Amino acid sequence: MASEQLHLISFNVPYPPDYGGIIDIFYKIKALKEAGVQVILHCYTYGRQPSKELADLCSRVHYYPRKAGPRYFLQRDPYITVTRNANTMPGNILGDKFPVLFEGLHSTALLARCAAEGKTTLVRTHNIEHRYYRGLARSETRWTNKAFLFSEAVKLKRYEQVLQHASHILAISKSETAYFQERFGHAHFIPAFHRFTEVTSPPGKGDYVLFHGNLGVAENSDVLIRMTRNALSRTDHRVIVAGKNPPARLTRLLAPIRNIEVMADPTGEEMDDLIRNAQVNLLFTSQPTGIKLKLLHALHAGRHCLVNREMIEGTGLAPLCTVATRPEEVITGLETLMNQPFTESLAEERRKALAEYSNMESARRIIRLLS
Repeated sequence: MASEQLHLISFNVPYPPDYGGIIDIFYKIKALKEAGVQVILHCYTYGRQPSKELADLCSRVHYYPRKAGPRYFLQRDPYITVTRNANTMPGNILGDKFPVLFEGLHSTALLARCAAEGKTTLVRTHNIEHRYYRGLARSETRWTNKAFLFSEAVKLKRYEQVLQHASHILAISKSETAYFQERFGHAHFIPAFHRFTEVTSPPGKGDYVLFHGNLGVAENSDVLIRMTRNALSRTDHRVIVAGKNPPARLTRLLAPIRNIEVMADPTGEEMDDLIRNAQVNLLFTSQPTGIKLKLLHALHAGRHCLVNREMIEGTGLAPLCTVATRPEEVITGLETLMNQPFTESLAEERRKALAEYSNMESARRIIRLLS
């Protein structure tokens, strides 16, 4: 379907593609363009600037300021939605017949109006948002943040009914596809878009274990603290912890542990090297929401992956990983994998399994829905 035009509403400026949902959005736009779709991008600016890269990639780009302030906390709808409700957006979208792709519940303020005007509407669900926010609330230690997150979870559960106006729901994992299909129908599994075109995992052995993620997120630092106390401090293997914004309490806890070193705020190139050269990528999460793009990164470019069940739930990727639940299983898994060279046959298994996660195949699925 050459020259199809599509409005895409992003919850943030999708460049640079350096975290979670923004990675999915940027590489989705890129794949759609390569497949012949002209994307008209609409995005909210907060903390990011207009981008020449996006101007080159899209047929048009519209930027809108995201609202902020205490009064938005008190509204019935979720804060993440009411602060992304630009007055000028309807005039830029409702004057044509082009379909609209909404990225996350965040961006769906205009969904019902688009549906009422007969537009084909697609919503990319990056998580089951009310479950995700409830999980964040449980990990949060500051009571003000905890109260906000619990309140947002309640609002998101109620607001989720807006998805009844979607022509199609593009879920990011198989388990979440089942959830949305049961509630709303028209749900389709569209895997996360990413920057990898092939498996380049190096054969042989590395000499360290890598735990990486945004350490400024309470969920990630809490998982790491529990894992350190229960398993990592009980092994002799070198462990590198790498990620953005490590909190002071985390660095204080890890400093006395002789086999663990912290690498704060690595560059993209440094993180790529760390993932590629590690013998084991240790990937744990406290809640099975969406898909963690760092798992796809490690499977495409790293050696062994030791994960918990929450990390691979709904992905179909469990056969490519070693799964551990209890601390003893983590320790045993590390002992085994640190002494097991990564082989070309293991890389070939990944190539076959990850074919389902091809950006171009996912773009073609979306185009078929537009038809």
